[in-house]
Amino acid sequence: MRFGLCADIRNVLEVQAAGYDYIEGKLNQFALWSDEEFESVLELFRSAEIKMETASLLLPKSMTVIGDKFSKVELLTYLDRAFARMDALDSKLVVFGSGKSRFVPEGMRWQDAFTELVNVTRLIGNVASEHGISIAIEPLNRSETNLINSLAEGAALQAAVGRDNVGLLADAFHMRREGEDMNRIVLCSPLMHTHIAMKDGRAYPTERCEETEEFFTMLKAAGYDGRMSIEGKSDDWKSDSEKALSVLRSYN
Repeated sequence: MRFGLCADIRNVLEVQAAGYDYIEGKLNQFALWSDEEFESVLELFRSAEIKMETASLLLPKSMTVIGDKFSKVELLTYLDRAFARMDALDSKLVVFGSGKSRFVPEGMRWQDAFTELVNVTRLIGNVASEHGISIAIEPLNRSETNLINSLAEGAALQAAVGRDNVGLLADAFHMRREGEDMNRIVLCSPLMHTHIAMKDGRAYPTERCEETEEFFTMLKAAGYDGRMSIEGKSDDWKSDSEKALSVLRSYN
């Protein structure tokens, strides 16, 4: 496997120094920067040895894609800018988490919300394909959204969308928070991408333990050998990121 760290892309040189294979940036952050801010980051990447191979946080928190507040024009305008910036960074995959954006409004039927999410995910996939970009659906725990909370539901969404560049992500933290059977990784494969953090506090995985071992065991059983990004929290991310990388590589 290849390992990355979810971080502000302005920290690419620090992530490189920690030994990671790539950095996973926050699309809804740098897509909204001014041209001058973004150009300064491109300069950093010209001197970096690693790339922003993947991005998380597909949509701005203020953007809604379910219900009456959804604006197709707003979405397409944002995606044109966001994907152009991914192109500039030579990045080919973005994670569709964005729990607030896909939240089902009160009183809306789940079936209607799911159908709308299928349609908007297919639309995003269509635009992404023009840039050679793939979309990884990220199931989130119920504290972050009320639609697509399990790997099985994510797999159902992927199947309904029916696009080759729209796949599924397994996130160890969200699966643990939901109490989801890790064997779902095998049953819902193939996977397009993975995230990892500890259930307790969403901490970096700085020590070998049964929790991380089971995740790797299931991924290996599913034949997964792609990327894994740490998407977590730390009071000392530089130190913890080095420890965590050592732990992850010990399972490789």
